[in-house]
Amino acid sequence: MNLCKLILTLEKSHIEHRIHLPEGCAADDIELKGMVCDSRRAGPGMVFAATKGGHRDAHDFIPAAVAAGTPAVLCEHEVDAGIPQIICPNVRSAMGEVASLLYEEPSKKMTMIALTGTNGKTTSTFMTQAILNHAGIKTGLMGTVLYDDGEKIEEAEHTTPEGCDIQNILARMVDNGCKACVMEASSHAIVQGRIDGLRYDRAGFTNLTLEHLDFHKDMEHYFLAKKSLFDSYMRNNWKASINIDDQYGRRLCEELGKRVISYSMIDEEADFFASVANITLEGLEIEIKTPESPEKKKIKLPILGAYNVLNALQALSLAWSIGVSAQSALEALEKMPQVPGRLERYRFDNGASCVIDFAHSSDGLEKVLSAVRPICRRKLYVVFGAGGDRDTSKRPVMGEIASRLGDFVVVTSDNPRSEDPASIMAAIEPGVKEHDTPYTMIADRRQAIYYGLDQAGADDIVVIAGRGPETHQILKDGPIPLVDKEIMEDWCRLSGKRVI
Repeated sequence: MNLCKLILTLEKSHIEHRIHLPEGCAADDIELKGMVCDSRRAGPGMVFAATKGGHRDAHDFIPAAVAAGTPAVLCEHEVDAGIPQIICPNVRSAMGEVASLLYEEPSKKMTMIALTGTNGKTTSTFMTQAILNHAGIKTGLMGTVLYDDGEKIEEAEHTTPEGCDIQNILARMVDNGCKACVMEASSHAIVQGRIDGLRYDRAGFTNLTLEHLDFHKDMEHYFLAKKSLFDSYMRNNWKASINIDDQYGRRLCEELGKRVISYSMIDEEADFFASVANITLEGLEIEIKTPESPEKKKIKLPILGAYNVLNALQALSLAWSIGVSAQSALEALEKMPQVPGRLERYRFDNGASCVIDFAHSSDGLEKVLSAVRPICRRKLYVVFGAGGDRDTSKRPVMGEIASRLGDFVVVTSDNPRSEDPASIMAAIEPGVKEHDTPYTMIADRRQAIYYGLDQAGADDIVVIAGRGPETHQILKDGPIPLVDKEIMEDWCRLSGKRVI
């Protein structure tokens, strides 16, 4: 698209803006390929969006973007840059909408599905994608772990990318033949306007638990941030899949009315209902009721954690609502691979097992340990830490949970960021001491994981919690490569053990 066409398209839109063209500039001659909000990625054909954040103002990087060859900028005030400028009151909010026009509105060419909630979004997105792909609906994915454009899979930088990056990924999905996109919509992204420029056909709500209150201040504001997804970002004959076992889900169900498809493990009157019949280290045997099959049907899910049944119900209900048969969806769920960093399980040839999970909140840790505790025949070892520069109130709570549900606790470093790992661990320790469970504190995460694995014998399970599939540990001096699964694999090599 050339700049002239983009300007004409903007004039027909609702986007508040004005255009500054330097004297002698011919907009018809300027070809645009896309948009970026990182000056290090600026270059010929790429519009640079100068966002303002809590730590930096990207207007300061416009000269660097211009030097790299950017042909135009999206900014909040006129700058002396000698290139065309699209000036909007709020670039962070506007860039998604402007980028959507630049990429010729890719979201209008797919069925758009958003998932929000505190826990379960990642697992539900993977499940939904697996079901749709199994049904022959090629589906892209954006979430905490990865971005999948239908051809290429890349590690995710954010749960929900910046607005211009979302549009770029969506455009690639369309080019690659995707007919649907399933993505996580974090509360931060909703509040910051990162999903502006998007409208969804379906949305799911998993739950709302104590998390991110350093950003939202209280649970009411947290809930309203989630609710605004349904209030402001839906289109056409939209539907919402809601977990009515959650108190905020019930509230949302009441407020959204006939748009809701309900799912539950408590209320058999819900549209989709399931109960757990049996749990083993290999997975869950569940009985499930759907609108297609009011009589309960038994299936086996190759996943751990009864709470993941709720995630399966959400994925199932979303897929069913867009025309996938419940039978086809259940077949896909029975065959789905492990979700990276979500109760990933490994069994060693000495009879011990390891479970790796992203759980980094008190609620998440309790759910993971409660899922593993019933299938652990002997000792449950818990290796975990807490993130730095985040809500400090959860630290002793997480310690208490680990000590109450585990048989041995190894407190270690998570992503300390600017904080001293030792001080974070010290804040966890009082909670651990609330019970008589033996524990140790090892700041080096690799050594802590080695220690936990060293202790485990036949029928013991080691839970490594907090970082899941993350590839870098964030320290005060910057990120370093560190992957929990790779540490486990290194331990296997060093100790002569083998995953079976």
